[in-house]
Amino acid sequence: MPTDKIILTFGGGGVTHGCDPELEDFSLRIVPPRPNLGYIGWANEDDALRITRFYDRFADHAREVSHLPMGAPPKALNDWLADKDMVYFGGGRSDALIAALSDDATWPVLRAAYDRGCVLAGVSAGGVCWYDWILSDSGGQGYRPIVGLSLVKSGVCPHFSSEAARQPAFQQAMTERPGARGYAVDDGVCLVAVNGVPRGHFSARAGHAAYALRSDADGRISQSVVPRFQTA
Repeated sequence: MPTDKIILTFGGGGVTHGCDPELEDFSLRIVPPRPNLGYIGWANEDDALRITRFYDRFADHAREVSHLPMGAPPKALNDWLADKDMVYFGGGRSDALIAALSDDATWPVLRAAYDRGCVLAGVSAGGVCWYDWILSDSGGQGYRPIVGLSLVKSGVCPHFSSEAARQPAFQQAMTERPGARGYAVDDGVCLVAVNGVPRGHFSARAGHAAYALRSDADGRISQSVVPRFQTA
């Protein structure tokens, strides 16, 4: 039977920020017992503290934990990804991460791992880069839509609960795209996409959720809470 392709988008918080341990507990329910886990910190230039936190959080739950440094050649990426059950992408600059992952030598290898069932997980930039477009503040130009990697065919906005200016900015971006759909994710929340379609959310924080936004033909916005994701 075909293998489901899963993307876990954390709106903010989680292991690399030293909070919301329930998010990692949830992600471990998505992968096989004692998984092979990897970390990529290219969005934050391999921040050492975030790498250490990743190792510390998962060391007792996985058969192997490793990270792939910036600048690793494509052959190293291919070997490293060969038997990964999940790769976690740290937050940082969305534009820099998208540029690195979309490299002609990198993208086919990463896409092949995703297609065979490797779960792609990440926080903020590392979780939203997979969408058609992202409301991003990368580059210091304020909130603006940037083009993503299009494994999920919609827009997305992280940090919906913690950065008040994101809410009107995302709604405005949706208004400018009549007929568009998008998803907003609070901090402490995971939005789960299965085979390229968001299917539900898990929240580690009371009162926090993920939201589905729709823009009608006239640019009017509707918003609803994404249902909770049910694991097997």
